[in-house]
Amino acid sequence: MKTRKEFLNSIQKAKLIVVKIGSARVSGEESKINDFLYDLVGDIRTLRDQGKEVILVSSGAIAQGKKLLVDQMGSVSLPKGKTSLAEKQAFAAMGQNKLLNLYESFFSRVNIPIAQILFGRKDLNEDNSFTNLKQTFRQLLDWGILPIVNENDSVSTEELNLGDNDILSAIVASIVGADLLLILTGVDGFLNGKEKIDLFTEITKETETLATGPSGPGTGGMFTKINAAKLLLPYGIKTGIVNGEKKHAISQFFETENFGTLVANFSYDHRVPNASEIQSHFFSFQTE
Repeated sequence: MKTRKEFLNSIQKAKLIVVKIGSARVSGEESKINDFLYDLVGDIRTLRDQGKEVILVSSGAIAQGKKLLVDQMGSVSLPKGKTSLAEKQAFAAMGQNKLLNLYESFFSRVNIPIAQILFGRKDLNEDNSFTNLKQTFRQLLDWGILPIVNENDSVSTEELNLGDNDILSAIVASIVGADLLLILTGVDGFLNGKEKIDLFTEITKETETLATGPSGPGTGGMFTKINAAKLLLPYGIKTGIVNGEKKHAISQFFETENFGTLVANFSYDHRVPNASEIQSHFFSFQTE
């Protein structure tokens, strides 16, 4: 039976890494957001200095939009009850700029230029769109730009089914042929009761049953995170699920053999799926 230690060397050799950040990491108390972002930009600077390429997939536009509305009009202005799709799209439209400006203010301190990429399922419907998207990622990385990706929430109707961008991050990892997807969450990894599971080489129905739903401002939860990993597993793309509240969580994952939960299996060769595979395989998953 494989152990985490056997995978550490291959993790450290990863060249292209997708990092997924949930809504909770970039919403809430300003001091917590700042502490998280200080660590994040430092860790990504370190990875890039090692010759690695990084793409961010970030939720948080809707949360930022809500905060902006409260700042402008007070908490009484927030919709009562369940937020409608139109309200979510409006919040996203308000929050996208604010979210990107937040990232730019931190990444500029470590001399990392950023670019925003917004897309949804429709952008993968045609081969030309898929090829253009793939080439855009490659060009930005070749120029040394950090792509920051979000679903196009302000016009999309798919947000409810992508699980706070967990599935979107798996789609991005598959498009670019990443070696590793690293999902930052608010717990220490996949927990079975109070016990953290260090390694999964397969995701079974029993595993999915143990996974829980959202517990913060996002729409995901461990269920969508473990399913994002399951979607990537046949393509030889590893997934790490780590506690983003820990200091320098990304660096710890690369340096410590049992930090977080790893989903990986040496039996699967690394390969990049085509557009039709992504459409049929990745978008077949539903969170609701």
